[in-house]
Amino acid sequence: MSDQSLQGAIITSQLIASIATRTTLETPGVLRLEPTNQSFLPRLGPAALQNLRHPGSQNGTYQHDGVTATISDGTARVHLYIATDIAYTALHVAEKVQQRVRESISHTGLTPGAIDVTILAIERHHRTTIM
Repeated sequence: MSDQSLQGAIITSQLIASIATRTTLETPGVLRLEPTNQSFLPRLGPAALQNLRHPGSQNGTYQHDGVTATISDGTARVHLYIATDIAYTALHVAEKVQQRVRESISHTGLTPGAIDVTILAIERHHRTTIM
């Protein structure tokens, strides 16, 4: 991402969630985001219709499989649920995710708030060899 903030763009909670997702998945040691019941339940009720009508806002919360992003008063907060590779130290992976997501958010012109990372699984990454 460039060093310039996104000028003239409307930064929504959905965009912040997307940036956090991409940044997280590009972090060494992260296998995937982990959907939770908490991120699944809003899709089942009236909140699902709200998300379809207003998919993220400048002030509000957006949830999607393993990531929740909230913008309030120019500050973006993110909560990520991840699975990590056993070959990496989980604490270091979580700290790196926090650092990288915080940096990515700062490029939007918003102030990075809390970046919470919950590790729901630590697994051996199975690499497939193509011959």
